Order: sequence, then structure tokens, then C-alpha cells
Amino acid sequence: MSADTDADGESPTDSGAAGRADRSGDGGEPDPAALAARVETLEGELERLRAELAAARRTSYRRSAAGMGLLGALALAGAYLFPGVRTVLVALGGTGLFGAVLTYYLTPDRFVGASVAAGVYDALAGDLEAVAAELELSETAVYVPGGGDPSIRLYVPEQPPDAAGLPDDDALRNALVVAPDHRGLSLRPTGGALYAELEEAAAPLPEAPPALAATVGEALVEQFELVETADPDLDLDESRATFRVTDSAYGPVDRLDHPVGSLVATALASGLERPVELDVTAADDSAAYLVTCRWDLETDG
Repeated sequence: MSADTDADGESPTDSGAAGRADRSGDGGEPDPAALAARVETLEGELERLRAELAAARRTSYRRSAAGMGLLGALALAGAYLFPGVRTVLVALGGTGLFGAVLTYYLTPDRFVGASVAAGVYDALAGDLEAVAAELELSETAVYVPGGGDPSIRLYVPEQPPDAAGLPDDDALRNALVVAPDHRGLSLRPTGGALYAELEEAAAPLPEAPPALAATVGEALVEQFELVETADPDLDLDESRATFRVTDSAYGPVDRLDHPVGSLVATALASGLERPVELDVTAADDSAAYLVTCRWDLETDG
């Protein structure tokens, strides 16, 4: 099934257009209930597509395993029939069977081709950005730790937190934040699942910001292969960390909740147990981006 369409044949981009059309009859203002429903639908669609893509990738790996197993068996049969080249054929057969076993049982559960995943993210990010535009929200993205599930929420506010502060945990549990002093979107960050895998692979994660930043930078390149390079630069006096990343596998890094910036901000927010504001700008090199996180925010509304 194509990742560009949902079960009803409606593309995510078309869904975003429908979401932009959801308005109340008076004044042309967005309908908060309809927009909240659209955000929840997009989050559910993302989870469904991840599962389908993972299943397709597992099938491909297992077919490869079957092919290697068949070649290994043929090589061993040839070793029995042709004693003169038995040593070589036994080695080839053993290698083929061993590779088949490894490929079958060690197939990654969440591996998705970069081009496919980038297309899925691009469509969903476009929809979320359209919803944020309809609500006239700022371009600020704040990753806020809390006691709910998930433990980190992405908050896109109407006004920057330096001016309006941040809402409390109860308000952030809703996708659409509507409070006397706060208005915005509260979303599950794309970096949440990546951070969970990082925690499992590198446990225990370091607590000191420099070591944590180095671990996250290495994971971006080696574990998840999201970028070609990721070089962190910290200024603890300014409560700031900047990562220079190059050659993103998911396109422009300055999109809303891009996996690269989302993982960095989620990891710092969780490790420091403080809200982290994310800002991403293109560097002089067109293939490079500066991913900057600040954790000196005022949390009082």
C-alpha cells in the first residue's frame, strides 16, 4: 500500500487541505474542535504508516534471507557432488546459511527506507504546519517534560514562551491548548520513539550536558543514520547547545518537528528535566543546518 494514501484513498496532503477548510460559520475563525480532531487523526495516521512500512521492510529482509539460504544449500549440495572443489563450496555454503540466519532473525523492526520515510514525514509535516498556520501560531517549538504519556510534549504556542510562559501539564495533555493565558498545539514529538531507542541502546545515558550532547550527536550519525555529520557545540553559560548537521536523510531540517531536531530537543529536555526551545536555521552550506536548543526558559505563565 502506498504511503501517500490512507485507507480511504485520501492523501495526507488532501487531509491537510480538508483540515484547513474546517471553519466555523461566523467570522471565518478556525473550528478548535475540528482542528484538534485533525491533529489526532494525523498522529494516528503516522503510527499506522510506521507499522505498515516496518512490515513491508521485514518481508523484504526475509525474502533476502530465503535467497541466501537457498544458495547456501546449493553450495553444500555441490560440495557433495564435486569433491575437487569441496572446500570452497563448503565455505560458501556455510557463509550463505549463516547469513540467512542472521538476516532472518536480526531483521530490524523499525527500519524504513529513507526516501519512503522522508515522503511520509514531508506530507504529515505539511499538514501540521498548515494547522499551525490556521491557528496563527508562532514558529516557536518548545519540548516540555511532564508526567504524562509521552513524557515529552512538543508545544507550538501562539506567543513565544519568553513573553507568555508555558502552560501546565494538564493543559499540555490536550492536542489543542486553549487556556486563558495560553493557546497552541501540544503534540507527540517524532523524536520520542527515537529517544526511547537511544535510551535502550546507550543506557544509562549521561546526565552532564556535554556528554549527553555527544551521545545524541553520535546516535544521529551512527545509530539512526539521520545525518552524515552532527557536531555539537555547547555554551553552558548561555544554556545553549548547537548541533551543526549535514546531509539530512529526511530533507530540510527546519521543518516542524523534523526527526533530527526533535530527537536533539527531546533528549535534552528529558535529560535536563527542563523545557527546551528548538530553533533550526540553514547554515552557509546549503546541505548544513544549525540545530540550536535553549533551556533557560521562563516556565511561569
